[in-house]
Amino acid sequence: MGGTTFVSSSLAKYLISKGYEVDILTRGQKPASYTGYREHLRCHRQSKADMQHVLKGREYEVIFDISAYTKSDVEVLLSSVETKKLDKYVLCSSGSVYRPSDNPVSEVADRGENLNWGQYGLDKKEAEDYLFDLNRKNGFPVIIFRPTYIYGENNNLYRETYFFDRIKYNQIIPVPSGNDTRTQFIHIEDLIKVFESSISNKNIGSAYNVTNPEVVSWNKLVNSCAAAIGKKAFIKEIDSSKNIKARSYFPFRDVTYLLDISNLVRDGFYVPNINLKEGLAKAYKGYANELPRINDLGMNMIEHVLK
Repeated sequence: MGGTTFVSSSLAKYLISKGYEVDILTRGQKPASYTGYREHLRCHRQSKADMQHVLKGREYEVIFDISAYTKSDVEVLLSSVETKKLDKYVLCSSGSVYRPSDNPVSEVADRGENLNWGQYGLDKKEAEDYLFDLNRKNGFPVIIFRPTYIYGENNNLYRETYFFDRIKYNQIIPVPSGNDTRTQFIHIEDLIKVFESSISNKNIGSAYNVTNPEVVSWNKLVNSCAAAIGKKAFIKEIDSSKNIKARSYFPFRDVTYLLDISNLVRDGFYVPNINLKEGLAKAYKGYANELPRINDLGMNMIEHVLK
């Protein structure tokens, strides 16, 4: 589900390269930038009538659902596709389903309202709960992955590309002050290998945190981006007590975001191993080759905080 944006296209291309027979399903608003898939199915996944028409009679062994955000998204899909031969349904969820914590969070931690993520996290939680209920009732073969921040080549969000843009032209980068915030990242290559490992893994009915365990501060992140370019980063720390939201000048929320991946390791899934230095080197190589032109309209206070 998906196939033309960052995570879904990366996954589809990787599975095709490994010899899997792959269909992708998108709204059809833009073509896929690669070949090798069997079919590109086009419809709006929130339209039950359209989905039932497009998916009528189709059977799959594995469904990777990268584009589901709500319970309704999942319900419409599962009521439209034949599931008798389905061996795995893999949902890409998010670490945003957990309540706030300053410590690494395991899968048994409380899920629920987190003002840092808002409705997005609540919607993902509701979709998860629906799938867990299906698993309890009839053994529906679901696996749920909850990644932290995803980065890497072809990222459509203005994150590492923002840092590369400013470092390249020696522009000052405003960073939330204090540097007490700690977070984690996962490179896209690691994430898609985790997804692929679920195909042969026998564990179903559970959710798994997914990240590289390396703990990163904002200053470390920016300086690591600079190291990938071979330049120096010019950082200005912004006083967080000024009641200016970090997301108005910085591509991440200024909150600690740490996940424990012990269960992923224990249950035999692929374990992420690309550290930040290596991952950003890959990301910058892609940036230098593609020179992407993206932005984030919400980051409208950059010049204001620099003054």
